[in-house]
Amino acid sequence: MTTDKPQQKTHTGPKPATKVEDVYEYAIWWLNQRGYSVMKLKEKLVRKTDNSEWVNQVINRLLDLGYLSDQRYAETFVQSRCRSYGPVVLAQKLKLQGVSQADIDNALLLIDESEQDILISRVINKYAGKKSKQDISLRLQQEGISRTRIQTVMANELNSEHEFQLAQRLINKHSKKMGRTGLNQKLRSEGISQATIDQVFSENDPEQDQNEDQQKAVALLNKKYKAPITDFADKKKATAFLVRKGFSFADANYALEHHLAE
Repeated sequence: MTTDKPQQKTHTGPKPATKVEDVYEYAIWWLNQRGYSVMKLKEKLVRKTDNSEWVNQVINRLLDLGYLSDQRYAETFVQSRCRSYGPVVLAQKLKLQGVSQADIDNALLLIDESEQDILISRVINKYAGKKSKQDISLRLQQEGISRTRIQTVMANELNSEHEFQLAQRLINKHSKKMGRTGLNQKLRSEGISQATIDQVFSENDPEQDQNEDQQKAVALLNKKYKAPITDFADKKKATAFLVRKGFSFADANYALEHHLAE
């Protein structure tokens, strides 16, 4: 008769510490990999031992020797990332790592305008011609950069060509279901100047634009109303529907006249 041998439990994670020196060596190994805040290093050490007294002894020893410092960690963190994130985001990331507000505030003082300008330029290069000036500015303000600094850099780097590209992108996106009047309003709402809007529209034949708007209005009306529109109230509703879509009253009247004509 055979008996099953008891299965041995497999240990996961680091080898458990048998003395406080094991915890210290484990901490030094992690600090040699990269910097850590006190809170984050503690999270590593509790994987080595559940003896909180040993963990505290090691942390205090590292602090006394200068191997561990939240102030230094925050300064290094900010200096290495200030070209990718603004002050608000940097502060949020440091707070999640247990760094005190005082150490965070002192570290943020190390950011100079030239480094913020690099961040602003990176965001502009990413979104120029894709998002409006207002959207880009809001994105940067959410990072904690001052509106004045944003406007200064944007004035030098965002030009009329970027605005023209954005206008064309929006027109291509919305032109199938929106008339010229609506497109004009849409572009204005995105902060695009009327001069740029007129420039974009001037590249097309006005008569061709009008014909296209009329045909789009007819197509939308045919899709929404499957039966002839004869009642005055229904015609009024149909007109309002097309005007909300950005068509002129002239386009709406044309659409009513040619509704279900084919």
